[in-house]
Amino acid sequence: MVLFPPTISWVNYGWETAYGAQTGTKDKVFGHGVRVTSLTRRNNVESVFGIGARNAQKLKEKQFEGAISVEFNLANPWFFRGVLGAAPTTAGGGPYTHTWAESDTVVSMTLENNVSNEDKSVAALLGCKINTCVITAAVGELAKVRLDILYSTESHDNTTAAIVSETFELFTFAHGTIEIPNGTTITDIQNVELTMNNNLEQVYGLGDRTPQNCSPKNRAYTARITIPFEDEETFLEDMLYGAAGGPVTSTSITETATMELTFSNGLTGTSTRTIVLLFTGVQLDEENLPQDPTALIIEDVALVMRSLAVTAVNNTSAAV
Repeated sequence: MVLFPPTISWVNYGWETAYGAQTGTKDKVFGHGVRVTSLTRRNNVESVFGIGARNAQKLKEKQFEGAISVEFNLANPWFFRGVLGAAPTTAGGGPYTHTWAESDTVVSMTLENNVSNEDKSVAALLGCKINTCVITAAVGELAKVRLDILYSTESHDNTTAAIVSETFELFTFAHGTIEIPNGTTITDIQNVELTMNNNLEQVYGLGDRTPQNCSPKNRAYTARITIPFEDEETFLEDMLYGAAGGPVTSTSITETATMELTFSNGLTGTSTRTIVLLFTGVQLDEENLPQDPTALIIEDVALVMRSLAVTAVNNTSAAV
């Protein structure tokens, strides 16, 4: 038996032209430091019982379910096509501006998991769609991304593909800023976690135990921010209460127009690299203010947003 250490495992991906139709070009990488945190296959086996025996009389597999979760350090922006659903538009002439808008559909991809040793295992996961995307930035850490992906079926062979290297530089917490609303920078933020959820549902039909499609339902955006408590105005009064003095009871709380998370390398010209997530329609859902005599008072707020557009500036002329 040949054991597989993690040093000989890697993941590439490519966009599909039709759901579950394997693409021949799997030449994209999610970012730096890619890890497969879970790769789950499920047969949904049902035990069949009948009178006359306590033990199952038969076992039968039903629908197949496949799911994979990958984590990586934020570098290139190309995975946003699978989060928002469609390819970006590109403008400019070096640097170039790539813009991803929301789509009612979600593009699928083929994800190839290569495990190369004396005995090779190459699994092409077909019909992959991003269900949730979580982006985090915390003081003292690299910016991180987690993608939870559902897929339809898979194809196996023993011919490994070349490892694709990430060419973009890393982003860290020091490259990030948050503005609420857009144009008003919130300082001293310790941690931000953004969650984008496509609420996918795998669709099955008679004649096939693998999903025939994977449909996005309601789209949801949420955020959690932790920040040293400095005043009531920023979150408690303006966003949670709706006014100074306590919760507004007679009128609705006005939505905050925008929230913008920017990662920027701080350079100019063709060396510019930025990723900007601009949310519109922002409401504060929950505020928590624990107090400990041995620590700073840290405010923890949960936000809900209605829509999102993503813009990236770099010196790549065509989005991949």
